[in-house]
Amino acid sequence: MTSSSSPSASPPFALNVKMSILPEKRVAWLKQILDDQTSTRNNEKGNLQFSISEDVDTPNTFYLHEQFVDESAFQAHAASPHFARYDEFCKTEKPFTPEGEPTISFFCPMEEGAAWVERERVAPLTTAFCITVNLYPKTEVREEFLKVIAANKKGTDTTEPLALQYTFGESNSELNTFHFHEEYSGEEDGKQGFDAHASSPHFADWEKFADTDPFVKSPEVYFSKII
Repeated sequence: MTSSSSPSASPPFALNVKMSILPEKRVAWLKQILDDQTSTRNNEKGNLQFSISEDVDTPNTFYLHEQFVDESAFQAHAASPHFARYDEFCKTEKPFTPEGEPTISFFCPMEEGAAWVERERVAPLTTAFCITVNLYPKTEVREEFLKVIAANKKGTDTTEPLALQYTFGESNSELNTFHFHEEYSGEEDGKQGFDAHASSPHFADWEKFADTDPFVKSPEVYFSKII
């Protein structure tokens, strides 16, 4: 695939954000976050992806997934005029529910390598079924966990035509905390692709591992659709 930015010596950088918006602030918040998304995509060469999705079961709960060529590109984004506009809106309008203040997970994608940085920048999608996941494996099963996850990713990337993305990485601040963002296409706004993934042999291997009580706390799994 072609590249719109040169490879970086630093590792790629990604973040997942979860937040819940007050119903009366929905329209105003969407205007601001879509402005931030559009300006980021148009003006930041170091940005590779900026997706916005809404929870399939809980209206006004949203997820962001952003990718940058490296952490310095993210810092440039955080210092941009369009992010300042969004940040000021959030500070003055207070759009979040009491229990829905943003939770931000920073991580460096794994099993991607230089090809991740060199790939074509991901254009915002009009529809996709998204999965946001947080996993907390026990220290003693870390290596087995990574092996099974790597196999699941490889199978997803190479054998699932409806799979658009499988990105995962370890938290930048918490050892043995892993964050995931997946996207699928197909009928029902992409749920067809996820259902195919969930019935695959490599996902069955993952489920077999997950049944061995490998986590220090329960996995957190959220389903959403691109807006």
